[in-house]
Amino acid sequence: MLTRREFLKTGAMASAVVLFSKENLRQQKPSRRQRRRRHPSTPIPGGTLDPTTITKYAEPLVIPPAMPRTDEITGPQGNQIDYYEISVRQFTQQILPTGMPATTVWGYGSMTIPGTYNYPSFTIEGNTYKPVRVKWVNELTDGSGNYLPHLLAVDPTVHWANPPGPRDMRPMFETTPEPYTGPVPMVVHVHGAHSYEESDGYAEAWYLPAANNIPGSYFPVGSFYEEFKKEAEEKYAVTWEPGSAVFEYPNDQRASTNWYHDHTLGMTRLNVYAGPAGFYLLRGGEFDLEDGSQI
Repeated sequence: MLTRREFLKTGAMASAVVLFSKENLRQQKPSRRQRRRRHPSTPIPGGTLDPTTITKYAEPLVIPPAMPRTDEITGPQGNQIDYYEISVRQFTQQILPTGMPATTVWGYGSMTIPGTYNYPSFTIEGNTYKPVRVKWVNELTDGSGNYLPHLLAVDPTVHWANPPGPRDMRPMFETTPEPYTGPVPMVVHVHGAHSYEESDGYAEAWYLPAANNIPGSYFPVGSFYEEFKKEAEEKYAVTWEPGSAVFEYPNDQRASTNWYHDHTLGMTRLNVYAGPAGFYLLRGGEFDLEDGSQI
């Protein structure tokens, strides 16, 4: 049985060991500030910029202009429809302050007016109870008509579109694969809008650009594309050409602020981060604000 003297002596020795161990950990373990200052040993593709060299609040906030309407057409019931032909392209834009490098981005724009391609993309303005029909085209190709790879690293190990196959599934690998660098699938979803399934921008209804060099073994479209293509052709008497889809939005809802963006399975985060996104505003009706009103 321990005496009081032996117990106190043992406790003191244990405390010293604990304190010594903690001190060693403090010396060996880098501080949070040190961890933040460390740089990766492998350079990031495209290079990096020191954020402390970028002047803050130097450029005015971008207010996206309205997307030009391609035409006004008559629907099967004799109703008037606002018609757009919009594609996604790759381009460079001065996003950082003047004097710094331009940034390569993706963005939507009117196919009939080249100057409308922008990041963020121009705003589609609709009116309540007047449908909007859009031909969405994937034009992520270069000047020779060959497909462009993604601006970011695409992880092929997740549940994703996977054009090489198996389509719209999570593939299995025995070793860690390299990032996917093939043609980029796209499909547009209007977040907040009423739509039927063929015009929803379903994640598995993606489509590749109509590029010259897509391998013959690749799936050019997602697993739901053909089904929705058939529905759209029967409902709206439209044709979905390679590398595109035609969606119609009834706009049978109150005035609201929505937005449109890519919705491809397992790639939405990457595709939207690369730039293609814009507002979809619905105006008019009893729930809209009067002209000049402010919230």
